[in-house]
Formats: sequence, structure tokens, C-alpha cells
Amino acid sequence: MKTIMTTMVACALALPAMASVNPTDAERAKCFIDNPQEKTLTFIMDNSLWKVSGISKIEVLGSFNGWKSNPAYQMTFDSERNFWYVTLSYAQVKVPGNSGQPEFKFVTNGSNYLNGGSKSFIPEGYVFLNGDKNNIVVFDDDDFETIKENSRTANIIKKLSDFDLTTTEGQEAISNFRRVPGTANLFRSYHPYKITKNTNATEPYRMKYVVELATAKGITCDICLSENEERNLQSFTIAGTPYKETIPEYYEEIIRNGNVLYVGAGNSVPTYNEVYYSPDNGKFGNWMKEVVEFIIDDSHPGPFQIHCRIGTDRTGAFSGTLGALCGATWNEIAADYQLSNRMGTQEFRDYHLLQYGFQKLLGVEDINGVPDLQQAMSDYFVNNGYLTEPQIEALRVKLKGIESEVAALTDSTPSAACEVYTLQGIKVADNTDGLAPGLYIVRRGDSSRKIAIR
Repeated sequence: MKTIMTTMVACALALPAMASVNPTDAERAKCFIDNPQEKTLTFIMDNSLWKVSGISKIEVLGSFNGWKSNPAYQMTFDSERNFWYVTLSYAQVKVPGNSGQPEFKFVTNGSNYLNGGSKSFIPEGYVFLNGDKNNIVVFDDDDFETIKENSRTANIIKKLSDFDLTTTEGQEAISNFRRVPGTANLFRSYHPYKITKNTNATEPYRMKYVVELATAKGITCDICLSENEERNLQSFTIAGTPYKETIPEYYEEIIRNGNVLYVGAGNSVPTYNEVYYSPDNGKFGNWMKEVVEFIIDDSHPGPFQIHCRIGTDRTGAFSGTLGALCGATWNEIAADYQLSNRMGTQEFRDYHLLQYGFQKLLGVEDINGVPDLQQAMSDYFVNNGYLTEPQIEALRVKLKGIESEVAALTDSTPSAACEVYTLQGIKVADNTDGLAPGLYIVRRGDSSRKIAIR
């Protein structure tokens, strides 16, 4: 009886939804109906347009369900009007992919993925033209013209002649190398020696300029967010020319000095899904703890380089977080994140993807409404037990440049009650009396905190 009643309730709930689904021709073509009043989205697969035969089941897979089968996203067939549909809440859909918009594909019979990129009936802007060619959802309040322009940019595969390599800007664009906002001693980049796009003739030059720029900046320590591939060097033929991966001289020295951190090497390395979609699950916090402790260790001098493979996803999330802890604003972080798109490899990333990850991490609805991002980020890592305030202060000193941050202690400095820490966050005294010469973090009361040297 309970099963019968449950089925009856489910059917009763489904009937009004079927009656209300009446898509226009334009909605059939773009494959969804947006209902901002009800805050629902109805996906539409019109088979008179898609022309797929032998369908027994269709479901929607997308950025919002991890591209995995889920009964909640299975579609119902309207035999009278020859379309399949499913109505979902905004909460079930508003999860961005690389485009910065919710991305999706229709999957028939469990294994046949329908690619919107091959369908001319879908209007411009509703398929994002990066390497994936996924359908995207555009809501009524989205900036559609910017989305279309981003899509055109994402479809470009740049040639070597598209970069002005006589300029620093051109060299940084091809190598994805640049200083992280909010810091003076942290630089993000493409991988220093591993090829990722071995069909792209620009790839050897990408390696070349990572090495030249890192050498010019005097990089002495490296933070690798992908696996240790020192013994996994390969050979390729790129645009007809043989190419062998080689660890560059500056990086060999970093290895010899023990100044490489392979994040997560003892457990699991960072992944795309975890840094964007579940950064609050504990793994990201522990990875950040590894990174911060490595940076503030006296045996690891700056400047630092941070990268994954292409230097966009994991690098974007970690460098953005480190920048925020050092005082970079959200606008600075978002603008920097978009700069990776200058590479032109069809690996486009929109800042709304990083925004989603930051909001998930901090538990806020809109990162733009956070009045003090630096404080909010610090509070998250301190309150959840990953870092201490002295460690974060030491991080700022190390990455922002000690010389600009320190104040000299003189004999007249009052020895009132305070807490004195090393740059590694170890408490060494309750006042400044008798301190050996060196660099310290001095905290007085709840609000005063400064770096001091004597």
C-alpha cells in the first residue's frame, strides 16, 4: 500500500509539470525554458530537431551533477509534441562549468552523448565553443553578449604568430607566467617541463618562456599541484619537429636544494572537481596547510613558483586563495584568473567557475558581498583548524616581501604584555624583553599585530 501511495503521489506531482511545459520554437532550439518567477529550468530535447532514433531513455548530464547519471535528471517523453523534458530547480542547475555557465549534454540510452556543437539549429551563445562544445544555460539576467564573446574567444587556437614574443606581455601570455595579485614573491605558470598540448606547435615555446621568465625572476622554490613527473619525461613530434621533455637547469637546482613541494604527494594530489566543487570537504584545507607551511619554512627562500599542468584550474584556485590571504581583492583575483585564456588552447575558463568555488569554501551566496575577503579567507582557515593567525601573518610577510613589511624595534619599545612568534607561527615569548636579534611576529591585544625586527 505504501508503494502504491508513493507512486500515486509521484504521478500526481508530475501531471501539472507536463501540462505546464509548452516551449516556444526558440526554447526548443536553445534546449531549455527559464522560468525566473518559479526559479525553475526545464530542459527540452525536441526530437524533431535532434532526429535521434531508437530512444528508450534520455537524461541530462552536466556540470551540476558531476556529469554522472542521476535519476533526478532523467527526462519524460511527451508523445503528443515529440519532445523529452525535465523540470529542475535553480538550486539543482546553477553550478558552472568552464564557461562560467551551467553546461550540459543529453545522453540517450545511457551511453550516446549528443553534442550541441554539431547542431546548427541551436542559436549562437547556447553552445560554448571551447574544446568540449557543451550546451550551456543562459539565464535572463546573465550578460549574454559577454558570454557570446567569450565563446568566440574560447574557439580560437592560437598560432605562434599570434604572440608578440618581443614583449613581456607576449611571453607571459604564451607561458601563462605572471605574478600572483597581492604578492611580490609568488608567480604562477604553466608546467616548467611537461608537455600537455602535444599537437600544438606553440608548446615548445610555452616551455621556453616559462623557463626564461622563472630564471629572470630568480625562482628558488616550486609548488607543484600535479604529480611528480621528474622520471616521466617523454618525447614527441610536434608540428613535424622532434621534441624531448627536459628538466630545465633552474629547476634542477631547485630539486637539488630540496625546494620542491609536491602537494598531496603523501595522500592524493589536488583535482579539478575538489578545488571548484567541494573545496570545503577538508582536502583543500589540508592542501593549503601544506603549501603555507612550505612557504613560511626558513629553509625555503622566495621567490616561489606555483603551477599544475596548464596552470589554470588548480593553479587558479590555489594562487587565488593565497592572493586573497595576502590582501588581493576579488576583482583583482578574478581579472588575473581570466588571463590564462590568453594562451589560446581551447581551454577557456571563466572567472564565475572560481567564484563558485570561493563561495562554496566560505559559505556565502555572493563573493561580491564579502566586505573583507582577506579577513574572511583567514577566518575560514583559522576557525577550521588548518592554519593559525601567526602562520597566515608569516605567509603575508614572506610573499609580500619582508623588507616592506617590517618595523624596527628599538630599546624604547615597551615590553608590555604581548605574544611573540617566529615566522613559522611558534610562540617564543610573552614580551619583547631579551629577544635575540631576528624577525618576529608581535601581537598585542585583539587588534594590533605587526612584524618586528631588532
